[in-house]
This record gives sequence, structure tokens and C-alpha cells, in this order.
Amino acid sequence: MKKLSTKSISPRSSTTARTRAAKFDAGDDVLDYFDTGRVTLNHGGARPGAGRPRLGKARKMVNLSPTAIRRIETYQRRHALPHFSAAVEHLATHQR
Repeated sequence: MKKLSTKSISPRSSTTARTRAAKFDAGDDVLDYFDTGRVTLNHGGARPGAGRPRLGKARKMVNLSPTAIRRIETYQRRHALPHFSAAVEHLATHQR
């Protein structure tokens, strides 16, 4: 990309993004062209309601024997539960 020459910018020429960029590249002050009192950032940061909804559940890690895992997986398939943790929760709330 060819660098713009600052010599071609006359004081009476209209101010455009290109002329401001040339002035900035030349080291001239360009803050007079902007209203710094009304600066707003419209990007970045968390947005309200963004992300997955909370399930209200706590994450725990347990160590199970291979036999217990197979039994819970069988229970999961038999009751058509969507995942392993649903089967464990179902077992915990529907005690025999």
C-alpha cells in the first residue's frame, strides 16, 4: 500500500478519513476531529443473558468401579436417560 504524502493535504481541503489517517501517520494531533467526551464502547465484555443458562447443579468428581459404571449405563439405556449424570441423579432421587 502506498503511503500518503502529507504535502498533498492542504488546510482548505475537506477532512476525510484518509486525510485524518495521513495526518495521524505524520505524527500530527488529530484529537480535535473527535468528540472525546462522548466516547462509548459497543463491543467486548459480557452481555446480559449471554451464555448457557445455569442448571442449579454442582459439579462433583467421584471414582466408580467399572462394574458400577456398567450398571449405571445399563440403567441409563433402560430408562432412556440422555446422559450418565442424568442416570446418577435419577438413581439418587428414585431410591428403591
